[in-house]
Amino acid sequence: MAATKIIGVDFSGAQNEHKSAKTWVARGRLDDAGVLRLDSVQPMLRADLRDLLVKVEPPAVAAMDFPFSVPQLFAKKLANDATTMCGVWNAVAEGKMQYCQFKKLRNTFVKSSGEMKRRGDGYFGGPISPLKTGGPNMLPMTFYGMQMLHCLWNSNRSFKVPPLSMDGRTGPVLLETMPGVLLRIFGLPAENYKRKNRTNGGDPKKVRCEILDGLPTRVKDMAGLSLANLAQQRQMCIDNDDCLDSVVAAIGAAMWAKSPQEFLHPKDDGAPDGELQIARLEGWIYAPRCYRKNE
Repeated sequence: MAATKIIGVDFSGAQNEHKSAKTWVARGRLDDAGVLRLDSVQPMLRADLRDLLVKVEPPAVAAMDFPFSVPQLFAKKLANDATTMCGVWNAVAEGKMQYCQFKKLRNTFVKSSGEMKRRGDGYFGGPISPLKTGGPNMLPMTFYGMQMLHCLWNSNRSFKVPPLSMDGRTGPVLLETMPGVLLRIFGLPAENYKRKNRTNGGDPKKVRCEILDGLPTRVKDMAGLSLANLAQQRQMCIDNDDCLDSVVAAIGAAMWAKSPQEFLHPKDDGAPDGELQIARLEGWIYAPRCYRKNE
């Protein structure tokens, strides 16, 4: 059986596409024995990531760390008739909406309704609202990520995007993930390893070393995966937290490729306002089911 192509993405929140080369992409292969080998870890433009994904042949899983959609009430402001996130992607598609328009709509919405989270975000503790106003990265990351998803979904590649229906779709899997949640699952530091969220005055590089020291054993024990050549990417991950996030996202993609049933999926109770239906509109962070904070 052919090895599964694995892609982990730390998506850029740059407002200017020409500055979006801070998107880091880890690429590798997962074999039938559960061995993940990373072939490359590098920064690229968001547009280049889109072009790369369009060319990927299945079997393949790409795990990406940006919100695939927005809270239900805001989604209805963007596209009142949207029943899934595809409708939201269509509303913000390139040529239909510019980032400045999206930001203005967000600002108006937040003034009246606040920075609400998506229903599924509360299960994992760490995620913040896609509508966050206090930081410069989350909103453009969400907007440009959804624009990219619109292009990919409407390409001829037949991508699978859980929790959307996969009926008739045979292409690569595009998975919303969050490296910090995966690190918590592995019992490794999920805070203070980034230069922008350091809170204890310590050295983020030392925390990244601790993460890298622990990853091989934790991933093997909890997911049955072997990391064949993590040492080759070690120094880049120590030097750059975005690089490390892309590697952790790749591990999440490999975990899905090996055992998607071990992940937490939205519950399907058949109700029009049930967890699955809302998740199909708002998006859903995928992580192993052993971590569900509020249950």
